[in-house]
This record gives sequence, structure tokens and C-alpha cells, in this order.
Amino acid sequence: MKTTISSIYTPVNTPALTPASALASTTALNPITSTALMDLLDLCQTIDLRCKGTTNHCPMMLSAACSLGADTSQLQALYQHWLAHYALPSTTTAEHIGMHELAKVRGQGHYFSSTRAAILHQMQQQDAHQLARQLLGMFPPAPMTMAFHAIIRLAYALRTGHPGEIASGLAALICGHLPIGIDSNRLAYCDSPADGFSRIAAALQGRVFEGRMITEKIRAVLNYPAFLTHCPQLHEPQRQWPALRELVLQLYAQTKDFTALHLLTGLHAWRTLLMFDPALNQAELAQEFWLACCAAYASIGAPVLTAKRPAGFAMQSASLAEAPLLTNAEAEASWQTVIHKALLSQDDHRIKLTHACLEEFQLSGNQDYLTMLTT
Repeated sequence: MKTTISSIYTPVNTPALTPASALASTTALNPITSTALMDLLDLCQTIDLRCKGTTNHCPMMLSAACSLGADTSQLQALYQHWLAHYALPSTTTAEHIGMHELAKVRGQGHYFSSTRAAILHQMQQQDAHQLARQLLGMFPPAPMTMAFHAIIRLAYALRTGHPGEIASGLAALICGHLPIGIDSNRLAYCDSPADGFSRIAAALQGRVFEGRMITEKIRAVLNYPAFLTHCPQLHEPQRQWPALRELVLQLYAQTKDFTALHLLTGLHAWRTLLMFDPALNQAELAQEFWLACCAAYASIGAPVLTAKRPAGFAMQSASLAEAPLLTNAEAEASWQTVIHKALLSQDDHRIKLTHACLEEFQLSGNQDYLTMLTT
């Protein structure tokens, strides 16, 4: 039986590249698809979840590149580059599992292939997007899973509508499940993300955490008493997404840190998931995401964020008139240059970052996303 796929959103026209002075009113993100992309995503299913020194970024990179306008030859070149430098062949566990056993394998990474197969099989009887909503309700996602890569992979998968990728994203979230593990009820409140980061910075005083991988350093943070004592819970976190996006953009612009990059692309992915299933925008999950952001921020030394933005950065919203704005033509040319360089780089993180920034710019009108990429 053929896998069924419903429409993820009502299709909308993504706004043309416009300056920040013309704030976009877009409320949804376009689906991402092309024949070449779908064929390459088929091939990506033969790549293991764990690759050489990283996780399988290939399908996320290809989806972002396609949305940025990459043609067939560019997509094929990106796939071949990943295959040559990072890919490992998919491995399977001997044990077959059914959908009724998913709870038993939650957090057990070696069941990824079996879990993916069970979900893909269920898609033969049930619409893929409907099944995704059902599983997200049964297994609320932990954003920090696989250093935010699991939610990023699922977000791109849902926009492509590729059954194998949707199954892979869901399996990654279930089998890689990594909750923050902090009882937020025992934490003091902060009123805003900026206030929360300031408290953490004051408490940690530039403390450096050892570790090679993002998750490794975050685990060290979660075992550090000063962080657990001073990390605050956020007041009404489900209403503070715009402020958190603004703060994370400022963090990455100031540090250009690899972990901060994942916060930015992770927040963009979370936006997609909230559009896909608004039921995810509940206080408990939003608090989990906030605490994951706090731990990631602490893991890079909790740098004090400057009250004034770095030189050349435009102010947002009401203060836009105080900063020089790009004209339509200037914005168009700047974005096309940034996109061209990202695709030529064959750097999966740069491509995803460029894509996330472009869409956040289109959705918010915040010129800082462009300025950050060009400075």
C-alpha cells in the first residue's frame, strides 16, 4: 500500500526578498520540494543516523539548499560531497519492533532503524502528517535531542513531505530522546529571555565547560551546581518566542559560536513544528526549550551580551528608522550573494544557517539576519 501524505499547510507565497522596512505578514512557510530533491532524499535513507564525527546532516542540507534555489546539479554535488566525506552506511538492529513498543525504545539510539521501519510501515495505513502529529503528542519532543538536530531534521522532513525523512525525523526524536532533566518548578522566575541570560552570565562568570561535542558540554553544564541554582524558568515561555529569537540572533552575531548557530537553526525548526502542530505550543514544552537554550548558552561560557548591538546592526521594529536600511535592490543583491556563497561552500551548517536567516528575515522583517551573514 502506498504511503499517504496530506498537505502540511495551506500553501502560501513566500514574500520576495524585501528590506526590513517592509515587515512581512507571512504566517506559514512554504513546502519544499523538487523531483531531484525527492530522489536524493530517497538515497539519504541508506545513510546511517550517525556519520563520521557527526549526525546525518545530508537530508537537512539538501532541503535547505533546495529552498534556497539550488538546481539539480548543485543538489547532486552536495549529496556527493556528503557521501564522500561524512556518510556511513545504514545499520540495522536484528530486533523488529511494532508501533506498540515505541515507548520501550525511547532514548535508545540503537533502535533507530527498527523504529524508523515501524513508523514507515504504519504510514502505509495512516497519513504521514496525521501520524506525525499523533506521535508528537504521544512522545513530546525534547529539543536538545541530538544537539537540536532531531527537531531540525523533522522540521525539514515535514516541509518536503518525504515519508522516509518524516519517519527518520520522528525516529531520531524518539530513540535519541534527551530531556533537559531540570525540575522547573524549583527554579525562580525571570520575566524575559534577556533577563534569564543575564542571571546565568552573572552566576557563571565565564566558566568554561570541557567537551568536544555540543551535547557533551551541555551535559557538563547540567551537572554544574551553580547553573542548576541560578538558571531561571521563564514566565509564560510559550509567549516569548519572538524575544528568544531576537536574543539568540544577538548571541550568534556577537560570538559566531557553533553552539549558538544550532540554537538559531533549532529555533527556526521549532517555528516550523509549531506551525505544523500548534498543540506543541504549551507551557511545559516551551519551558523545556527555554531551559535547553539556557544550558547551551552556559556551555559556551555564558558571554555577557552587549546592550548595544555590534556596529552596523540595525535596530528592529519601532527603532528601524534610527538605522540605515537597505533598499529593495540592495537587499535582493545582498541575499543573492549570501545564498550563492553558501551553496558554493558545500558546508551543511552554513547552508542551513543561511536558509534559517533568510526565512526569519522574510517572516519578521528583521534586517539583522542579513547583516549578521555579511559581517
